[in-house]
Amino acid sequence: MRHQIASYLFQNKTCPLPGFGNLSLVTTPAITDITNHSITAPETAIRFSDKEINASGLVSYIARQQQMSEEEAATVLSAFCRQVKEDIANHARVEIPGVGNFVVDEHGNTLFHQAKMPAGFLASVTAERVIHPNAEHSMLVGDRETTNTVMTEYLSAGETTPNRWWIWAIVLAAAALLALLFYSGNHTAFFGNAVKI
Repeated sequence: MRHQIASYLFQNKTCPLPGFGNLSLVTTPAITDITNHSITAPETAIRFSDKEINASGLVSYIARQQQMSEEEAATVLSAFCRQVKEDIANHARVEIPGVGNFVVDEHGNTLFHQAKMPAGFLASVTAERVIHPNAEHSMLVGDRETTNTVMTEYLSAGETTPNRWWIWAIVLAAAALLALLFYSGNHTAFFGNAVKI
């Protein structure tokens, strides 16, 4: 029965234990460590919860594996779970091979200790970043698709300052006109003879 529970757990990522709780697999993703040029392997942890879930899938699986009816499989599974509860209540350690151990602490709480995974499955791998400076690839800029070559040319051209010489010409002309109007306001003889008739 213990091997069927382990097999069902690893195939379905959850394994209900009627009247006891359930086991579930939780996988953490691989982590890239750029500074050390490595990628750590994803880790799988087995968690125990006292929350019960529907065990019909496990019952069907045991019935197929043991070649018995589902009623008999449900009876065998219930008896196994009762036995596990009794054993750990008497402070015995119950082991499920490849999965872990159930124990009870001094407060009467059921604890689960996961079996260690073989170190070969959890080894980190070396990861060197490869940069191809002359390779062209497509990229998305905003909502427009372009290539890295086009973007490099666009960014290396830099911003050109527009030729604005005409602004200086307008400013100088306005200053000259202002000076002319100022001079003519103070000297009335600017446009003609200043002699009174």
